[in-house]
Amino acid sequence: MVSSRPKPVKEGPLSKSKQARHVGKVVRHVKVHPRGICSNQQTAFTPEWYECRSAIKEALRCYRRLLSDKDYRESISKDHGMGLERGKPSGIGQHMRLAKLVRCLGKWVNTAKQIGCVAGIEVGDGFHWRGELCIVGLHSEFRKGIDCITSLNGSKIWATSIVDSGRYDSCTRKVSSDEFTYCGEGENPSFCGFKKLKDQKLVGGNRALMNNMIDRKPVRVIRRFDNIGNTNESGYKFVYEGLYQVNHCWKEIRMDSGKYVYKFNLVKLEDHLQYEPQWKVNNVRTRRYH
Repeated sequence: MVSSRPKPVKEGPLSKSKQARHVGKVVRHVKVHPRGICSNQQTAFTPEWYECRSAIKEALRCYRRLLSDKDYRESISKDHGMGLERGKPSGIGQHMRLAKLVRCLGKWVNTAKQIGCVAGIEVGDGFHWRGELCIVGLHSEFRKGIDCITSLNGSKIWATSIVDSGRYDSCTRKVSSDEFTYCGEGENPSFCGFKKLKDQKLVGGNRALMNNMIDRKPVRVIRRFDNIGNTNESGYKFVYEGLYQVNHCWKEIRMDSGKYVYKFNLVKLEDHLQYEPQWKVNNVRTRRYH
């Protein structure tokens, strides 16, 4: 199978206003599709996979129209009994509301939580907002960095996906293009305000990631990048980097707080393991879908 890893694209120059906003920010670089969600002529998938991808494109178009068109947004809100917006919409609350509107329109895709790849999504696909990750089925948490799934009997929890949004820059270290260290959830000094910091605990998402390591279950990785092509108005985007394996977990003292944090070493799976076999078309070199 031909590698599904996307080709590098040339970065466009930023405007002066965007350059000013990014002074002092950590700038990351990534190989991404030049148009975010786009076609891939190197990897052949089943017709069902491409149908799901078309539904994803339509859901994203709807989401972005709701974001930019106030009249359309208010019309859909009224039709579904959600009431009108109060004050100036902004931040995560606005995107949660937009995602709910997209759900009311029946356009959410991949609604069942699952471990592994998501139908219609390719490695390297880019998304503008956290809400978009929810409506396409990549990551269902608006705020938490670790999304989890529980076993049928409720006795065990695993991580389905993680979002590295840069909030733990001092604790998230990229070893190579296919390996990095991820800091566990909880007790982030940047977001605790005046609350006294505590040691991170092996519960919730941290326990889930450890279970992924023990049971050899992959986790989807989405990372936020600044200053790359086709970003949102704030100059960043979220990029799906593929399936990773949690290889190692340990606990160490964070230097800036003196509290224990959990660290996880993640390594990217090989290209031929990035997609479920049922979505692949065998013995096809190149196939174009519109």
